[in-house]
Amino acid sequence: MKNLVALLCLVFALHSSVFSYKCLSGVSHNSTTCNVSEAECLGDRCMTVCQYFYVDGIYFKSIYKSCANETICGLKGSGFHETVIFRFYVSCCSGHLCNTDEYYLPKDDPTPNGKFCPSAYCNDTVEECKSPHIVECTGAMDTCFDYRTEAIVFDGTSRNYSVKGCINAAACKLNFGDCIAITEKKRSLLTCNEPSIKLNKP
Repeated sequence: MKNLVALLCLVFALHSSVFSYKCLSGVSHNSTTCNVSEAECLGDRCMTVCQYFYVDGIYFKSIYKSCANETICGLKGSGFHETVIFRFYVSCCSGHLCNTDEYYLPKDDPTPNGKFCPSAYCNDTVEECKSPHIVECTGAMDTCFDYRTEAIVFDGTSRNYSVKGCINAAACKLNFGDCIAITEKKRSLLTCNEPSIKLNKP
């Protein structure tokens, strides 16, 4: 009986070693490259998340590598106000240590799509930021967003943000709480709605 148990343990160990996959794992908050280590994963898929975030005249290019989160594989999204831009892309691959890809973001389509959203930005409050401005959305950004939060940027500074503008469905699905360079401390609001203003074309 002991021999049988030992044999089963050996078979299990061999099976686990054969079918155990690893992915490159690492994160950089303000660079297109990062130092990586190896992480064991439950599945055989790895991912690389690339992000661009522009706010207050400062931009962050960030990259994150890890075991794949299947719910976000393939997602790419954009959101913008005149002074705030958020873009990301999630690429996934299959196989041992396969996520060797470099920083890459697909280009946004700059073509106006005939939809408009309220546009506002305040960096000192989590209350509604009010503005008479309207921004014309472009490409796949066909949704209006209103986002208010207290967040910590990568240098440890805590700031309040209140932003309105255009966004696409993928960016709303990922939501700003998953930003690499900015960590939500306390969210006050995130809504994504159909544009209430549209351009009538003949």
